[in-house]
Amino acid sequence: MEVMAATAILSLGIVLIYEAFFTSLDSFNYCSNHLNIMSWADEKIWQAQDKLSRFGPLTIMENEGGFTNNKNKNFTWNLSYALIDIDLYRIDLAIYWQEGRRKIKVSRSVYAIYEGEE
Repeated sequence: MEVMAATAILSLGIVLIYEAFFTSLDSFNYCSNHLNIMSWADEKIWQAQDKLSRFGPLTIMENEGGFTNNKNKNFTWNLSYALIDIDLYRIDLAIYWQEGRRKIKVSRSVYAIYEGEE
């Protein structure tokens, strides 16, 4: 009876340790992918801000696409912008990727002011 109780307790402990390990591994993968894409996202947002501040309503830019990082992970992105006030634009960038069975979305929003022609 004591051996069965000890086996059950040890089995439960092992299951909990494995669960904690896989949870931490999943969190590490998410953080790693998030850090890898943030420099790319900053560049994409900067390009959109630059185009909107220089060209305003005449701006033509890509709205969606995809890329692969150095670890062969596929990402898709979607960029949208909207006129909020006379010369103020809101820019929304969303980046998606698959993490196991979950689809992860990271989004950023910024503003740009159309400076007009000088």
